[in-house]
Amino acid sequence: MTRFNGRIRVVVVRAVVLLGAVLLCSPLLVFNSSARADDAPRRVLVLHAYNYTFPATSAAADGARERLLHGSSQKIELDAEYLDLVRFSEPGHEQLVANFLRDRYAKRRPDVVLVISGEGLPFVLKHRDAFAPGVPVVFIGISREVYEASRPPPDVTGHLVDSESNFDQMLALAEWLQPDARRLFVIAGTGPTDRRWQTTARRVIDRRARKFETTYLFELSYNALLAEVSRIPSDAIVIALTVLRDAAGKSFVPAEVAATLAGISKAPVYYPYFSALGNGVVGGYNETFEAMGRAGADIVREILDGKDPATIPARTNPERGYRVDYRALQRWRLSDSNLPPGTVVINKPLNIWDEHRNAVLTAIAAFALQTLFVAALLIQRRRRQHVETLLTESEERMTFTAASVNVGLWQFNRKTNELWATEHCRALFGLREDVELTRDTILGAIYAEDRDAAAFALRKVVKADEAATQDVRVVRADGPVRWVRVQMRSHPSDGEVPHLFNGIFVDITEQKAAEAEAGLQRQEVAHLMRVSVLGELSGAIAHEINQPLTAILSNAQTALYLLAKDSPDLAEVRDALNDIVHEDNRAGEVIQRLRGLLKKGEKSFEAIDLNDLITSTLSLLRSELIARGISVETELDGSLPETFGDPVQLQQILLNLFMNAMDAMIATPAAERCIAVSTKSAPSGAVEVRVKDHGTGMRPDQQARVFEPFFTTKERGLGLGLAICTTILQAHGGKLNLVNDPAGGAVALLTLPASEMLIAAQ
Repeated sequence: MTRFNGRIRVVVVRAVVLLGAVLLCSPLLVFNSSARADDAPRRVLVLHAYNYTFPATSAAADGARERLLHGSSQKIELDAEYLDLVRFSEPGHEQLVANFLRDRYAKRRPDVVLVISGEGLPFVLKHRDAFAPGVPVVFIGISREVYEASRPPPDVTGHLVDSESNFDQMLALAEWLQPDARRLFVIAGTGPTDRRWQTTARRVIDRRARKFETTYLFELSYNALLAEVSRIPSDAIVIALTVLRDAAGKSFVPAEVAATLAGISKAPVYYPYFSALGNGVVGGYNETFEAMGRAGADIVREILDGKDPATIPARTNPERGYRVDYRALQRWRLSDSNLPPGTVVINKPLNIWDEHRNAVLTAIAAFALQTLFVAALLIQRRRRQHVETLLTESEERMTFTAASVNVGLWQFNRKTNELWATEHCRALFGLREDVELTRDTILGAIYAEDRDAAAFALRKVVKADEAATQDVRVVRADGPVRWVRVQMRSHPSDGEVPHLFNGIFVDITEQKAAEAEAGLQRQEVAHLMRVSVLGELSGAIAHEINQPLTAILSNAQTALYLLAKDSPDLAEVRDALNDIVHEDNRAGEVIQRLRGLLKKGEKSFEAIDLNDLITSTLSLLRSELIARGISVETELDGSLPETFGDPVQLQQILLNLFMNAMDAMIATPAAERCIAVSTKSAPSGAVEVRVKDHGTGMRPDQQARVFEPFFTTKERGLGLGLAICTTILQAHGGKLNLVNDPAGGAVALLTLPASEMLIAAQ
């Protein structure tokens, strides 16, 4: 199992905190090695150049973790250390850190070293032989200048940041947004990374065709920098680069400095990194730190898959691009119409109401409906969990003790017929204080229908150390009916039949109420789904009813015409009236079937002929099938035994399966649209219904989730149809399976126990 070890160690040398170690992110894998067992974990050591307070550090680590966790099947252990090379720059710090890493990983050698950000690469190249000799190194977020100046060996590669290109594109963005600007202010600190940015900025600005009146705010203290920025005119361009350290030697988080400068500047502030976007700066040309992490992780995966790191060149990330903050554009009155194509704009409000009103309303309605379903389920689940927690804690903490909330303790001696019980049992069963607590008085307080079950449970506990549980209803004079759970167990009696029983009485009225409420909610959801399906079929149903009504009208007019003759032909009149009666019955049958599907109420279990139910359902769908150009082939077993269940609920399942089959063939050529329906008796005695379509079938990832609530492959489906069908079938003792047919399309197999099986089970 992949493990992630996060811990922070502090080594105090000369009263200076030298380093803090860790928390990170991603399991990685290492080389394929025949010397290791197949299930041995691969180890990766992640070194952060800065400390954990830098947002970039965490973001890059998150991106690498996501890519590696979901991209490898190997076992991985990850260790991470924060070098903190900026804050602790005094002589000897690097050597102390190198010695710490050497001692710490002497017996835990990594397979890959992953370096995140700036100053980490020079440190690793200088001290790698001390703590990870010969181990490949992958770096993230290293500038091309640092990489080329370091002249790394062949087994060092990774993700490069093209600082010159990023700065040049960022300045171009500022020119597009501020075409009239003539003054340019560039800000950078005094740290090594800051000074590299200084050099890059000067080089790019000097070679550009357009010349600005440029002011470089370099090598200043933080307070002096704030004062200078506050005086910059509003029509200038301000580019804030990194400020890791100021002239006074104080360390900073660059993204926080950029946000502060943007807050006090009268002119728009641009920043080359994504981390400050959304905190006041306009934006720049960059990549997200998560994308940097993913790019570095991809290289690590190549090495772990066995590729020679010397053959993997250092490369930049293709995910770079323009990114700006809409709120910053609004603040400085910059027009987003001047942005280059493909710019990512964050925090821009979207108003699609006027353009897509119907779609928005539909989405809101669907969301509200789903929210209601989820809220109802969560409330029910919360109540149930609350009750179960109370019961569990009571049983574990106060078993056979003298007091608990809504729990009564008892002991019964079968030989002497003596019962001992706590006084709380009297309250549970609603017995007055003057009534003696005996076996008979407690049984007398139980509903007559439940009394035999309670007595039977007590007699059943005859084997030592075995427990039994029975829920009973109690009739109390001081209130409504309460539910009490009786839990009991026996004690061994030297090999004899046990006669001493201990147990508890627990009030579970709230739990039963929650279960009853959940049952009502499930019925409401099932009824809603039936109404939804009939709503989809409203046009077809109207056509199905309109046909007999049209026939009735035609025959009635014919009869009137015949009767208007001087010598009417009574035989023809009789035939017309018989046709009216026939068509009236036909319309009545359609309406009767609709009434059955639309009605709400208690389940009505009865003997059912599945063949008749299938024929009735297909009749209801006849017009819809014709409208979609779908034919139906039936092969119904004439000797099919009856099953037992609720005909409305079972017809709801058939409706859902037929509708799914029709929807699956939307892209099927008209000549091939066919639904095959068959029934047969299974060898086990159950009844099977098979519904096959000629659609495109299901993808493997869809097939594994089709019965999950709220999962759907339809554009406007709720994802509840098959989940409700499964729940209904479980209540009927049946099951539903949905698989792809090798010949094409999908097959739904519905299995229900025959009436004989149910009788035998009872």
